[in-house]
Parts: sequence; structure tokens; C-alpha cells
Amino acid sequence: MMNMMRSCGLVLLCALLMPGGIGRIGVAEAACTVESSPGGKPGPLMKHLSLDCTSAERVANAVSAATVLKALAQGQPVDLAGVVLQGDLLFDQLPVRKSQIPKGLTPEQQAALSALNDEEQRAVAGNLIIRDSVVEGAIRHRSAKGTLEFEGTVDFHGTTFKDGVDLSRSVFQRMLAMDGALFEREAYFVQGHFAQGLNCAGTKFGPHTRFHRSVFRGPLDCQGSLFDGLAEFLELVCEAPVNFERARFGLGTGFSGAQFKKQANFSDAIFSREAFFAFTVFSGEARFAGAQFLQSADFSNADFKRGDDLSKVRFDQKPVTKGAKGITQEEAGSGGASTFQHYAVTLGLMLAAAFLVAFAVKLK
Repeated sequence: MMNMMRSCGLVLLCALLMPGGIGRIGVAEAACTVESSPGGKPGPLMKHLSLDCTSAERVANAVSAATVLKALAQGQPVDLAGVVLQGDLLFDQLPVRKSQIPKGLTPEQQAALSALNDEEQRAVAGNLIIRDSVVEGAIRHRSAKGTLEFEGTVDFHGTTFKDGVDLSRSVFQRMLAMDGALFEREAYFVQGHFAQGLNCAGTKFGPHTRFHRSVFRGPLDCQGSLFDGLAEFLELVCEAPVNFERARFGLGTGFSGAQFKKQANFSDAIFSREAFFAFTVFSGEARFAGAQFLQSADFSNADFKRGDDLSKVRFDQKPVTKGAKGITQEEAGSGGASTFQHYAVTLGLMLAAAFLVAFAVKLK
């Protein structure tokens, strides 16, 4: 027994004399691992930081926006994960792409190609992947007379954007993925073209979000997304299903003039402020069951070609449905009582309870 105690004491003494003391016994510190492409050589730009990296280690391994832009200008793919991206990523600085006019074309064809060259056309040929990262600077494409085409994969999954994002007049040939992302400032995708759709499920948008006059040929999935500020989806054209189930809209929301050619799902969505669906066309199934409109809702001149389920919606104010087609006036809002009605019912029950108590006391 004495020998055992001496052995334990010796082990303890050795542990205390070790660098870091007893706290290091049996505990392997997590190390930050960095995978990156060879520097100084032409080729893909790749840098992955593991989940174990601290904020200081991520800053120490930061990637500059100029480096990313240089790789994209050379047609190289960019693959970043867990990094800090510093500086503004300005796509207007990419070279303008000119279309060659071949010989043998008719005058009309030559004129069409010449007119096309008058616009500023820029392209990103390789993949642009920035996942689970922090983008400190702005991302901009502000050409008023040109387009920016992303030919490869664009993936912003889980990334935080500290500054504004403006990718208006952009064409995404593959599905744009930004599910779980966080936009702390404005996010503009005005007149965007989404050939295979957009995944923004669970994304948190900041003070102003704009998809005005965008075209979605693939699915638009914003299930469970949060729009903290103004959200503009005016004059959308959606040729595939749209999903805003359980989405939350904090300020004014506009879908006026939108065309939903397939199913449009707004089930259990919450509109905290004014919502506008005026002149919206629902060619497919329109699902609003469980949705809540806490302020005014304008469905004037909307067209529900396959009927509506607004009877299952909670409207705190009577919705505007003047000129709407395919909607039953009596049904709109009958599925959810207004705040005033709730108060009236509650007050009635309280008065009834008070009367019964007083009556019971009198009987005693």
C-alpha cells in the first residue's frame, strides 16, 4: 500500500513539473490546420481553415480581395473555407469581354452583335466558393449598362457579409447557394437571372434586400429565412416552385407584380409589417396556410388561377382584395381573428367569469 502511494505521488509530482502543469494530462490541444494551394504559381486559389482555428489565427491567414479578383480574372477557380476575406471585391474591375464578329454574317446579325458589344459584359469562368467565412469588405457589381455572368458554381454557404453586397444584373448559370449566410448590410440582386435557382434557406438578411425584376428558372428556396429590413421582390418571374415557408419579414415586404408559374409556398410565414401582393399572378398552387399578417395586406388585383387558401390565414387587419381574381371575399381572413376580436372574446370571458363568481358568493 505504501509503495502504491509513493508511485502515485511520483506521478503527480512529474505532472506538476511538466510544462503547462496538470491541466495538460490527457488533454490534446486542438490545432489549427490550414490547407492551401502553392503560392507563387498559377492555378486554383484554395485555402481551407479548420474549425479549431481561433479568430486571431484566421486573421493571420486572411485572404485579400485583390488576390481573389486576380485569380478570377485569370479564369482560375476560387475555393475558400473558414477564412477572413479582407478588402472590397469589385467585379467592375474584371476585364470586359468582347464578342468576335465572324465574317459572312448578314447586316442584321452584325448589328445585333455590335449592339451586344456596346454593353459591358464580364464573366467569372471558374467556381467561386467562399463557405463558412467572414467577408469584411463590400462585394459590388454596379455596371449600369452591363452584365456579370457566373459560369461556374457560386457557393456562399454559412458566410457572414459585414459590408454591403450588390450583385445586380448578374447571371448565375448554376444554382446560387447562400443558405445559412448572414448579411449584416444591404443585399441587392436586382435584375438577376438565376438559371438553376437560389438556395437561401435559413439565411438572415439585413436592413434592405432587393430582388426586383429578377428571373428564376430554377427553384427559389428561402424556407426559414429572416428578412430583418425592407424586402423587395417586385415583378419577379418564377418559373419553378418558390418556398418561403416559415420565413419572417420584419419590415415592409413587396411581391407586387410577381409571376409565380409553379407552386408558391408561404405557409406559416410571418409578415410583421405591410405586405404587398398587388397584381401578383399565382399560376400554380398558392399556399398561405398558417401565415400571419400582423399589419395591412394588399392583394388587390391579384390573380389566383388555382384558387387560394387565405381562409387559413391570420389577418390582424382586413386584407385589401379589390379586383382580385380567384379569391373568395368571405373567406379571406376568416381563418384568423383580428387582434380586436381576440381582445373582445377575452374581455367577454372575463366578464362572464366575474359574474359567475359574484353569483356564487351571493348564493353563500
